[in-house]
Amino acid sequence: MLREGILALLWTLARLLLALRYRIVGEGTEHVPAEGPVLLLGNHVSWLDWMLVQIPLKRRVRFMMDREIYEWRSLNWMFRLGQTIPVSPKAAKGAFAEAEKALKSGDVLAVFPEGHITRTCEIEKFYRGFEIIAKQVGEGVIVPFYIDGMCGSRWSYSRRRYVPFRSGLRRRVSVTYGEPLPMQSGAEAVRDAVIRLKETRA
Repeated sequence: MLREGILALLWTLARLLLALRYRIVGEGTEHVPAEGPVLLLGNHVSWLDWMLVQIPLKRRVRFMMDREIYEWRSLNWMFRLGQTIPVSPKAAKGAFAEAEKALKSGDVLAVFPEGHITRTCEIEKFYRGFEIIAKQVGEGVIVPFYIDGMCGSRWSYSRRRYVPFRSGLRRRVSVTYGEPLPMQSGAEAVRDAVIRLKETRA
């Protein structure tokens, strides 16, 4: 109970801080089941993506994260509090087992299958690691998502730049959640679903 209370407080603070700069809009949140295993998979455009994916949802989301980032001293306590699952090439097997356990427990788990933040603003190749996890779970669904509006921000790697904000305005950022896919869906099928979400925003 204490952990949940601290997490709720941290997320409230995160929402307030982000609201100073961004107007975050969640679309298709009804596609995320109210209970049961959910694997969230989508594009990765900025350092804030993990917060953006969580904020529109009522259910608490767990994340898989690169171990090097997970071990940053200044933030490790927060990642541990949120039950983040660290993964690295040398410890992938253990991370996959932990992710499988989380989903079988009925958690929502988010993975960025591109494996890195894009530098081009395009949806890049989806790696197949999540397939190993999903294969062992069976039940539940995959929900694709698409983050729009962060590319070119100070938190992205893209060289693309937008016209500066006019005084008093915030950047509009949307997170669109697509219709659920079978848990056994492959990397190409999930990537295609994310691309379709992007096209609906064009």
